[in-house]
Amino acid sequence: MSWSEEQVRREKELNLIKKSELKLKELGFDLITRNTYWLVYENSGKRHVFEDANSLYKFCYRKKYKQEKKAKEPVFVLKSTGSS
Repeated sequence: MSWSEEQVRREKELNLIKKSELKLKELGFDLITRNTYWLVYENSGKRHVFEDANSLYKFCYRKKYKQEKKAKEPVFVLKSTGSS
């Protein structure tokens, strides 16, 4: 891999990490960065380990999508009548 290709790859990776950090803050999750991997802690205490920026971003995207989908689900209220 040439130097310029390596720089482009690194910039893309940094961009994914920044986007992931924003999504995790919106979700209320904690992100801990280590030298070679990332740890994500959910509010429930569940831990996720990611070794590359792409998988971290995909996880954040899925969690954010599920949260938004859940917020859009309609709530049905069944009204009971007094006559049976």
